[in-house]
Amino acid sequence: LEGITKLILIYYAQLLAGVAFKIDAIGRNPVSGYGSGLMQIDSQHFNELSRYGIKPDHLLTDACMNIYTGAYYLAQAFNKWGVSWVAVGAYNAGFRKTPRQAARRYEYAKRIHRYYSAIKASKQQRANEQKTAMN
Repeated sequence: LEGITKLILIYYAQLLAGVAFKIDAIGRNPVSGYGSGLMQIDSQHFNELSRYGIKPDHLLTDACMNIYTGAYYLAQAFNKWGVSWVAVGAYNAGFRKTPRQAARRYEYAKRIHRYYSAIKASKQQRANEQKTAMN
């Protein structure tokens, strides 16, 4: 899972499950069913996950399992697209190479980038404020 920062995983959990970190969040996916838990693991992956002993209810009750599973799918996107914003978009919009999917990847990645940048800036601002307070 190299290349995946804790910050982007935290952001995904915040964005996808709502700011309150709702562990048992269920989100509707108009294309393939629904997303489960913090990382909104898509129901289309349940058959594959069952081979590893991961059941849908695990994704709604075990935050660590959910985040690890989300990191696994994000790592797959990074393996296919490189560590890039296109890969971040693919986490949501999938890998199909169609103009519609490319547009969905772009819009999702743009949204993630905006929040990711805000979290990073906020983190940097807090660090600067702490340095100032120590002087």
